[in-house]
Amino acid sequence: MSSDFNAELHARPSIYFTGPALVEHAAVLWLGSVKQGDKRCVSGGPGEDSNVRTQVEYHTEFVTVTRVTRLEIEANEWPTSTLSLSDLSDLVGASSTQLICRIAMLVLGSPPSELGPTLSKFGFRDTAASWIGGGAAQVCSDFRVRDDQSSCILLFNNDLNAYRLGRMVRRVCEIETYRSMALLGLPEARRLAPLLGSYDRELVELANRHQTKTTSEHRTLLEDISRLSGQIISASAETRNRFGASSAYAKIVEERIHELRETHVPGFQRFGVFVARRFKPAVRTCEASALRLDQLSNATTHLIDLLQTRIQVEIEYQNAVQIRAMAERAATQVKIQRAVEGFSIIAISYYLLSLLKILYETGEHAGYHISPTVMLLSIPVVIGAVLITVLRVKHALSVPT
Repeated sequence: MSSDFNAELHARPSIYFTGPALVEHAAVLWLGSVKQGDKRCVSGGPGEDSNVRTQVEYHTEFVTVTRVTRLEIEANEWPTSTLSLSDLSDLVGASSTQLICRIAMLVLGSPPSELGPTLSKFGFRDTAASWIGGGAAQVCSDFRVRDDQSSCILLFNNDLNAYRLGRMVRRVCEIETYRSMALLGLPEARRLAPLLGSYDRELVELANRHQTKTTSEHRTLLEDISRLSGQIISASAETRNRFGASSAYAKIVEERIHELRETHVPGFQRFGVFVARRFKPAVRTCEASALRLDQLSNATTHLIDLLQTRIQVEIEYQNAVQIRAMAERAATQVKIQRAVEGFSIIAISYYLLSLLKILYETGEHAGYHISPTVMLLSIPVVIGAVLITVLRVKHALSVPT
C-alpha cells in the first residue's frame, strides 16, 4: 500500500528537453474502456526517434497526450503538426474519446527585443504575454483556436535548463487542460439557468399558498412541495459531480498560474491575468448554480417542515377539541347515571312497598288484622334500606381492588 502511495508522486513526470522544439499537447475525455489497462503514464511510441518523445497520462476522467519534437533550428514559420486526431485515438487506446483541448507550443530561444513583429510573423493577434519563472522565460498566446482545433503558444527560453523548461512547459499545458476541464460545467450551468428561475417562481407561489390556504388543503400543497423538492434534488444529483469537478479543476488552474511566477511584459496583458479574468466568471457561474440548487433544496425542505408543523398543530388542536368533547360527554353521563340511581331507588322502593301492601291485604283477608301504622312506618324503613344498599354497592364498586 505504501508503495502505491509513493508511486503516485512519480505518476506524471515532466518531459525534459533542451533547444528549440514543438510541444503538442492534447486532452481527451475518457468515455469508453481503455485497451491498455489502468496505466498512469506511458512514454514513447512506435517508430519514434531520439528527437521525438510522446507521453500518455491517464487521469480520473480524461487522458492527456504530450509529444515533444525537437527542431534542428529555430523555425521562422509554424512547424507542421505530427500529432493528428487519429494518432490520439491510437495512443490513448480508448474505444471512445472526446477532444477537450489541443495545444501547440513552439519553444524558441531568447525572446526578441521587439516582440510584436515575431508575434505577427506567427499569426498571433491580441496576444497576452508574461515573463515566467522569475524572468527565465517568456510565454505568449492569443488563446485562439485554429482550424486544426489547436491553440498556439510561443515560449521563449531565456535561462531555463532542461529540467526547469520541462516543468514550465508542463505547467502551461496543465493550465490549458484544467481550464478546459473546469469549463465543462458551464454548459450544465447554462442549461440549469431557466430551470432554476422556474424553481424560484414555483417556490414563491407555494410559499404564498402556504400562508393563505387553510389547513384543509394541506394534502395538495404538500404534494406540490414534495414534487418541487424532488425535481431540485434530481437536478442537484445530476450536476453535483460536474460542478464539484469544475471547482477542483479551477483551484488547480489558480495554483499553476501562481507557480509560473509571472512578471509584466510592457505593452501586453499578463498571461495569467488574461486566463483568470475570462475563466473565473465561468467558474463562479458554476459555483453560483450549485449554490442556488443547495439554497432551493434547503428552502423546500424548510417549507415542508413549516407545513408539517402547521399540520401537526392542527391535529393537536383537533385532538384537544375531541378530548374536551369526550370530557363533556363523560360529565353528562355521570349526571344521567346519578339521575338513574335516584329513579332506581324510587322504583325499587315502590316495588318493595307494593309487595308489602299485597302482604298486608292478604293478611286482612286471612283474618289477621295489621295496624295501618305499621304500613306507614314501613315506608321510610324500606326507602332507607334501599338507599343504604345502593350507597354500599356504589362504594364497593369505587374502591380499587
